[in-house]
Amino acid sequence: MKGGFWPFLLPLALVPPALGGYPLYLATDVAVWALAATGQALLYRFTGLVSLGHAAFLGGGAYVGALLTRGQPEFFPLALLLAPVLGSAVALLLGALSLRSHGIFFLMLSLALAQLLYVLAKQGFPQITGGDDGLSGVPKPPFLESPGAYYLLALALLLGVLWAYHRFAQSPLGRTLEALRSNEARLEALGYPVRGYKLLAFGLSGALTALAGVLLAAHRGFVHPHDLAWHTSGALLVMAVIGGMTWTHGGLLGAAILILAEALLSTWTGLWNLFLGAVLMGVVLLPRLRRLASRRWTYGRA
Repeated sequence: MKGGFWPFLLPLALVPPALGGYPLYLATDVAVWALAATGQALLYRFTGLVSLGHAAFLGGGAYVGALLTRGQPEFFPLALLLAPVLGSAVALLLGALSLRSHGIFFLMLSLALAQLLYVLAKQGFPQITGGDDGLSGVPKPPFLESPGAYYLLALALLLGVLWAYHRFAQSPLGRTLEALRSNEARLEALGYPVRGYKLLAFGLSGALTALAGVLLAAHRGFVHPHDLAWHTSGALLVMAVIGGMTWTHGGLLGAAILILAEALLSTWTGLWNLFLGAVLMGVVLLPRLRRLASRRWTYGRA
């Protein structure tokens, strides 16, 4: 992380706990979803692939956390370790089956995986997952039951991940992975193990998103099959796009914008999704409009 980011750390750590109540809840929400959105963005930054199935990792991590800690909150550290391992394993399995595809084909395959897990959680194993009712009574870890303490835990994990992500992106391996997004054919021609690099990025992405799922379950106190549904994947993708999919802090920025915009707009109108959709269209179309205006200005001068 660049030096300009560090002055914000003290306000991030002190202001939400001092405010308490709903602002603290929103701040924790932002920290948890920012971690998941970072996992989503990482996949695109290092491979150029867009996934619409990351709800499988977020919801899967949430269920792992809920099943391990319900009635046994002391197992929370185990959930934090186990969920990323399982998320990475599922990502590697999916990657082995789908990474030869690109574009819309990979997107639809990732969506199919998430929807498969959604149906299994909702109808396949209701005695384990709680079916359509989900699982409630998910506790926070011992000694971190207060909202302020849990927020600091989520913030610490998020900042640790962002620091490690930044260091990794600056490493020779990280530079090679970014080159993979830019020109896969050239790297393959140079003899680099392109498929292995893609699997590595997909595994890291799944692990980070599953880690966020454990935090989400304890934060809300429940898990529902909708955490595995396509609209959850869509929310993660929107956060990554708004914040910037190739920027280390893009997940944090996108999560903050989306969650805070929803909280503010929903107090004014029930049609807040309409305004949010307009903002998203602007984010997507603005760079193209800028390029078009620049070309016309250049041709006009010529």
